[in-house]
Amino acid sequence: MAVQLGCFTRPWNDYTWEQFLAGTADAGYDVVGTMRLSKEWVIGPETPEDVAKQRRREVEGAGLSPSTCLISFPLDGGPEEAEQGLRDFIDSAAAFGAQYLLSCGTQRGPNADLYYDTMAACCDYAQEKGVMLTLKPHGGITCTGADLMYAVERIDHESFGLYYDPGNIMHYKGLDPVNELRVCAEHVVAMCIKDSLGELEGVNILPGTGVVDFEGVFEVLLDAGFGGACIVECLGGETLEEVNAAAEQTREFLVDLTS
Repeated sequence: MAVQLGCFTRPWNDYTWEQFLAGTADAGYDVVGTMRLSKEWVIGPETPEDVAKQRRREVEGAGLSPSTCLISFPLDGGPEEAEQGLRDFIDSAAAFGAQYLLSCGTQRGPNADLYYDTMAACCDYAQEKGVMLTLKPHGGITCTGADLMYAVERIDHESFGLYYDPGNIMHYKGLDPVNELRVCAEHVVAMCIKDSLGELEGVNILPGTGVVDFEGVFEVLLDAGFGGACIVECLGGETLEEVNAAAEQTREFLVDLTS
């Protein structure tokens, strides 16, 4: 399956949904991922079904397809509240037409077991709704390739996969994204495109201008048979024109790496 290229809403956070769609489409991408715009969920746990479906129509009207929704769910109120929060996100994402729900995990400590248990408990429900639960590196319980493999083995469901983020592997612990990927590549179903300037340094930069070896990352992924979505999370840029130009430049960069 061919790699799909897309953008998350994050680089357009200071702009509108319509400007995000126009910038992504004009840059030649195929799919979109939702996070927040102006601190509000584009697709969230309380998004009404009709609103999620309208968002889908707007995406398709721009010549794009829904791919991924960033999610979170509460871990401080016990298992029932956690599962309901995740199920609410699954419902919204399914109405939107997303293929993946992207989770960032949690910190190490008392909530870690509840996180794994909640994800495992909701995999069947996600599968019924036609979406896949995924986990990306984001510090905490997801710092290393071994951490990600532990999640795969702990959750153990065909509707759970990894959403690799090479920039975060570097950012949180200063690890080599290529080496950590080798441990878990066969379980990666999609990837956030994010570069980094180094451990605990900036990630809001143009992909290809930091220290992440994207050529090495794609070599490992493609050798493992990867054919999922690659969604750009960070671009740098201040003005709308700069963000849009960075989106176009990044797509050309990714096409060269994946063709």
